[in-house]
Amino acid sequence: MVRIKNDIVKESYLPRSTFFYNKLQSEGYFGLFLKIREFDQIEGPKLNWDHRVDWGVSETAWEILQRNGISPTLVFIHPKVLKLNPDWLKYYRSVAMIPQKGLKAISSVSNIEKIESGEVESAQMTQQRISSLTAPLNETISLVISLASDITEKKIEGMMYAAAGTKIDGSWRNSIGAEGERVIRTIIFNELCTHGEVSSVSNRNNHLTKIEDWVVNQDIDDVKILHLINGYTVLFASEPDVTIFDSSGAIVGVIEIKSGLDPAGALERLGAMLKSFENTLSEYPDAITILVASCITDELENRLGASMLVRQKFVTTNITSSEKEQRKFVNSLRKVMNLINKKS
Repeated sequence: MVRIKNDIVKESYLPRSTFFYNKLQSEGYFGLFLKIREFDQIEGPKLNWDHRVDWGVSETAWEILQRNGISPTLVFIHPKVLKLNPDWLKYYRSVAMIPQKGLKAISSVSNIEKIESGEVESAQMTQQRISSLTAPLNETISLVISLASDITEKKIEGMMYAAAGTKIDGSWRNSIGAEGERVIRTIIFNELCTHGEVSSVSNRNNHLTKIEDWVVNQDIDDVKILHLINGYTVLFASEPDVTIFDSSGAIVGVIEIKSGLDPAGALERLGAMLKSFENTLSEYPDAITILVASCITDELENRLGASMLVRQKFVTTNITSSEKEQRKFVNSLRKVMNLINKKS
């Protein structure tokens, strides 16, 4: 029981870290501050702030920025900037540390998500909409600056990340299982690439790319098929989550990845997983069926033993927390893929 509890605790934090990093990357937060600062250095000095009070900027906050040598463009939202770059709303909302739901409420602008994602063009940003967004954001930021006279650019960047983290944390609990799958797929992909055993990759649109042309930091969720140097292929899908084919097209291995924090949930998902394995083995009786689970309780162990359908088992957190276990896990797959001697 202690071991199971430890597995659950590990899974509540290890994939969470990778989930946060991936979200910060995919949602563009890492480059957002640099993008605004670059604009500020080139075009910021040309902006006219004479009507700043009308835009919600307090004189106290303005004087603090001037005294600390911080450009207002890094802190306050200028109507012209929002008009030309609607998606930059995400930056200024984050600096104000206001969630999207909160900004909707205080501005009465309903399509905040679309504006921040770039779906709204400049022509759609009416003066009324800009005013509705500019004033409450600048008023909120003014209050923060007024109470923090030691403000710096680094702290402003930190405010942005704090808001981003809060938003990402809100979606974490609904993404635990998916993140576990993403991490395992990433480990498989990276280990095979490290051994030089991937020749090309097909994305979700079935576009084939030679591995030497593959963008290293491209989203693993966009990977559909790994084509291996020996003619074998690895398909990332669902039910099963990973399928390994030999060069003739026969299935030689399948992997089901079951992540989550609830041990009881593993039992609930057991039926669907065993059915998936059963379907594979009915057509390919020599295929290796592999379960990667967040925790394997005694009850789950007993049911798996009785079913005779699972031929290899791994615990998610063992894999994610140890490079040695990662290699052990992937080497077991490499045997199935006929990349190393199955007796080694």
